[in-house]
This record gives sequence, structure tokens and C-alpha cells, in this order.
Amino acid sequence: MPARRVILVGIDGLSLGQIREGVARGGLPVFGQMMRRGAHGPLATLRPTEAPPIWTSIFTGRLPRDHGVKSFATYRLRGSSTVYELLPKGALVGLLGRAGLVSTAPITSASRQSRALWNALNAFGIPAGIVRGWATYPPERIQAFMLSPYFHLFQHDPARAADALHPRDLAPEVRARAVEGRDVDRALLAPFIDFSADFPGDDLPWRVELLDRALAPDLTYQRGGAVLRAAYDPPFFATYYRGLDVVGHTFLRFARPEAFGDVRPEERRRYGGVMDAYAAFLAQGVGELAQSLRPDEVLLVVSAYGMEPLPPWRRAWNALTGDHWTSGTHGDAPDGVILAMGDGIRPGSVLRAASVLDIAPTILYLMGLPVARDMEGRILTEILQDDFMRAHPVTFIPSYESLAVTPTTAAVPPGLPPLPDESP
Repeated sequence: MPARRVILVGIDGLSLGQIREGVARGGLPVFGQMMRRGAHGPLATLRPTEAPPIWTSIFTGRLPRDHGVKSFATYRLRGSSTVYELLPKGALVGLLGRAGLVSTAPITSASRQSRALWNALNAFGIPAGIVRGWATYPPERIQAFMLSPYFHLFQHDPARAADALHPRDLAPEVRARAVEGRDVDRALLAPFIDFSADFPGDDLPWRVELLDRALAPDLTYQRGGAVLRAAYDPPFFATYYRGLDVVGHTFLRFARPEAFGDVRPEERRRYGGVMDAYAAFLAQGVGELAQSLRPDEVLLVVSAYGMEPLPPWRRAWNALTGDHWTSGTHGDAPDGVILAMGDGIRPGSVLRAASVLDIAPTILYLMGLPVARDMEGRILTEILQDDFMRAHPVTFIPSYESLAVTPTTAAVPPGLPPLPDESP
């Protein structure tokens, strides 16, 4: 049995400042509880600040140069056979893409060249359940389950949806709980949008940005993950919410109008609550996990990066290229956040120098496994109680790359598109 069971909740786009403001208003009680009863602090991130490489680093403890996932996709210039794992960011590259001069191929589970947490856990006989992890399609045949991030795109095709889940036996039950944007009742959106603040010329595609791209997928994986966790009850469970990141790119200007200067009062009234309401929605899900936390469990909430206003030069460029709505960015690598609570966590401890690379070593230690010496991060000992550390000495292993257990996946189907991305 592992020393501790661990639940990891990923919420990109969340920052410590946003949590503190929400807690001060009384809107994010579970995060306030985690800060008081557990540990919290900013979490340094990596560049380029894109979710797939950073979350692969979180799950492997390795840098992108080692684990092999470096962007949302791989790229090929028209007429060239050279595959690029990463393209520079900038206006010219964006123009090449819009002109059809750059083709893309998806990041898949075969793109990762390092062993992940679930491989290490499985090698020691510990099951793991993974929901919506980046670069996990096709799903690996691991002990417990893996629900890949393509599932919501395939929900209307039973065979392809089943291919996004391992094992496949609960695919019908998971599909039955999938949500589409059109399924969300308008009354449920009252905390997000003030529909009484209607005004001429409002052409913001809020249904696409809030419902189709954020809320519906997050609900799909939340509900599907609950089905799988109840069925398998793995000692390590990880789930990921992308919606706050998605809405931050579009709705940040309404939440922070002082940073932009051109937000009309009626826009602020109509859309100004989206970000806070989305954080509250996610906090409610975390709260349900916190309420059911067992005596031997630790709950971790991790954001790989925060969100900040788009700089003026990018706003000007976007206006020239017809992008009138992007207002939030994480391109300059704003800190994310980590919250931890549970058995063995020191109440009220504050982290000062934590990194996304520290998550994997810390989870391995919490679960009683050796930490690999080729991991870049460290164990976050400052959040741990002395009694726990005395009872569980740190052990090391040279590397998990030499494990006899080899991850297996199905072949990547032809024509698989990259998951929808966005400029950081």
C-alpha cells in the first residue's frame, strides 16, 4: 500500500492573486480552507508557456528537451520534409499558419519519451487513474484507467470515444454523462453572464468561448472522471480542467477593465463576472473532493501558469489581423499556484520557491516511492509535517527510464487533428 493516496487537480490559468482576491470576497471557500489547513504558494512555470509540454513536465519531473513534448503539435513547412517540434512565436509565424504554409500533426502518447508518474506507480503495483492528461491519446494500457483529452471530440462516435478510454468497458457510462454547450441551461449561466445587460453591437462569441470550448468539456471530464474513479478507486487520481485558461484568453478584459482602458460599462456589467464565476465553479468541484478526503489522502491543486493582460503591442497586432477578442495571455510565463491539504501536510505552510518540476518528485515521495535522480525537481519538504518525514525516509532510484514495464498504446489513427490550441 502507498504511504499516502494522492488526488491531483489541474486548473490552468489560476493564480495565487486570483485565489486571494476570491477568498477575500468569500467566493472561493475551499481554497481558503486549503490555505489555512494545508500549504500554498506560487508555482514557477516553463517557457514556452504551453500546457502540453508543461504538464508533461509535471507528470515526469523532466524538462521538455528530455521528455520530448515541446508544443501543442509538430509542424511542417509546405514543401519540406523536416518536422519541427517547436516554432518560434510571433506575427510572421502566425501569418504563415493562416496562409496554409504550415501543416500540423497532433501530439500523442507516443510523443512522450520519458516515463510518467503512472508508469512508475504501476511498476510498483499501484493503480493510477488519469483524466484528460495532455499527450495521453491513444490511452496507455495502465492499471486502473486513462481517459484521453480527445474523448469529448469523439462523444458522438461510440467506437472512437471508446478508443479514447482504457479500459473500454465503462465507455457507454462515460459517454452518457458527456455535456455539450447546447445542453447547458441558460439559467445555470446567471453567475457567469448578466443577460439583462444587453447592448447593440455585442458580437462576442460567448457561446463558443464559454460553453463549447470551456464549460461543456470541463463538465464532460468532471462527470466522466467521477464514474471512473468510483468504479476503480485508484490510489493516484489526476484530473484536469482547461476551461479557466480558455475563458481567460477572451474574458480577462472584462474582469480587469482598468488594465485595458476601453471596456464600456455595459460590457463590464455583462461579462465582468465570467472569470470569477468560472473559478467558483471549479472550486465547487475541488470542494467536493476535499469533503470526501480520506484520512490517508492528500489533495493537490496545481495550476501550471496564471493569466495576465495582453500587452499593448499584441492588442494592436490582433486588431490588425481581425482578432478583436483575445485579451488574456500567459506568454510571459506568469506563475501558477499550488495548494496542498491532507494527511502529512503542514497546516499554514507557505511555499516560496516551488516549480512545476517539483510536483512529480513530491507525489512519488508522498506515495512511498523512490525519487528518480534524473528528475529536475525536488521534494517540497517545507509543506510536510516532521512526523511524516521521520516515518518515511527519502529513497532514490537512478531513473525510471529503465523500468522493465513498457507502456503500450494502440496505434494513432490516421488523420487525427491536433487538439484546439491558442497562442499563449
